Amino acid sequence: MSELATTAPPPPLRLIRRSRTHGIEVLSAPDGRKDENQALDIVQHLGRGVVETAKDGSRLCLGGGSTPLEVVDTGDWRRRSLPDDSSGCERFSFSPRGSYLITWQRPSPDQFPDGSLRCWSLTDLSLAKAFHCKLLNRGGIDATLAWSGDEKVAFHSTTNTISIYDGSLREKLATIKCDSLKAFSASPGMIPYGVAAFVPEIKGRPAQVKVYQFPFPDDSDGQTCAKSFYRAQDCKLTWSPHGHGVLVQTHTDVDATGGSYYGGTGLYLMQSTPKKKGEQAFECLVPLPKEGPVAAAEWEPTKGKEFVVIAGSIPPAAALYNLEAEQIYAFGNAHRNVICWAPHGRFLALCGFGNLAGDVDFWDRNKKKKIGSVNMPCAVEYGWSPDSRLFVTATTAPRMNVDNGIHVYRYDGSGPLSTTKDRDPLFDCFWLPGVTDDYPDRGVSPASKARMRAAPKPEPAKGAYRPPGARGLKGGGSLASMIRAEREKDKGSS
Repeated sequence: MSELATTAPPPPLRLIRRSRTHGIEVLSAPDGRKDENQALDIVQHLGRGVVETAKDGSRLCLGGGSTPLEVVDTGDWRRRSLPDDSSGCERFSFSPRGSYLITWQRPSPDQFPDGSLRCWSLTDLSLAKAFHCKLLNRGGIDATLAWSGDEKVAFHSTTNTISIYDGSLREKLATIKCDSLKAFSASPGMIPYGVAAFVPEIKGRPAQVKVYQFPFPDDSDGQTCAKSFYRAQDCKLTWSPHGHGVLVQTHTDVDATGGSYYGGTGLYLMQSTPKKKGEQAFECLVPLPKEGPVAAAEWEPTKGKEFVVIAGSIPPAAALYNLEAEQIYAFGNAHRNVICWAPHGRFLALCGFGNLAGDVDFWDRNKKKKIGSVNMPCAVEYGWSPDSRLFVTATTAPRMNVDNGIHVYRYDGSGPLSTTKDRDPLFDCFWLPGVTDDYPDRGVSPASKARMRAAPKPEPAKGAYRPPGARGLKGGGSLASMIRAEREKDKGSS
């Protein structure tokens, strides 16, 4: 008699909370099928300090105190300690698949003769490689030492150079020369591996972003695309999940047009692979949905062939684009400045955080339909659960030193399902990451559709008060329009 195959349940959802009073705690998540306010139960207490998680949630690292760094396996909460000289380290990060832990401490020739940027193999906690590094690049460890998505290639930046190593850092494979290099970003995709390099404006020369692919084609330095532009002191490089393209968001401290107090911005799209051999890959200036500063630009997280942009004067406009920078849908104008995709790429939150009022719209990207709106005031930290069914916001210190707490909502903004306001001051709150494929990609539930139908309709906007005698007049309630109407009335009566 054959047994029916059973599907293993997905891993439980967990929140990480860090507070002054209670340190680092792992919390359970509420059940989205229940309406009542649910408690966030403590599953594990991890101590004090700072915490970083691997991208798949399989490991986390604890540090920042007087004891050595500890690596914790989240499956059984087993702890392993790094050597004693890692004590006090507060800058550490995992490689994309969680195979390596990279740590940085202030240089000390006596304590770290081989370099203070160190890479540890998490198989046996052995030191794989050390680099000399006085200061980290802007953007932290990932902007100084980064791996490809499959961890078979690593990129390390030094002055005017990007060195390419094999994934274990034992052998240098190639070198990319780039004079005046200020920042670089490695693609999370697979082979061919991409890397983008930014060179700022210098002595009247325009800024440049260059895209390279490795392995290099024959008789080539690997450059597949280049873009030059002025008014670019800083640059944010955002790769698509599979490395198809990179969004280049430029910034200057002063807006030459005088249109913004916060400086000038620009947005460009650069693809990584040419359509024909021997040609440069596609690049362009992204046509903004509304003229004005660029507030945010984010890739869809699964296929990575679409992205959303929020730009324009207040209220800005949001729009969805394809990989050719063609607008395929407009979300409209609203006071929003943050784009937050759910891990499965189905749901999308357009948020107005920071100096805005906290209004959030939830969209079903597949159906291009708004599924809910809610006000989430004073949100400092926010994010989707790994199963794309819950959305958390947290009011944290030091940005907000009062009313610290956590709120958990459903994917359509209904709720909150859980609220805590008893952990002052609260420093961090975020989801323990997970593997997206471990959770089913579910659409809008019948219960959510019923909530949308039962939701009260928004009241029509109220216009300015007009006296009874002025209502219905073409010119409004002005004295001139009232006199004009009176004259027309007299002519009709005569």
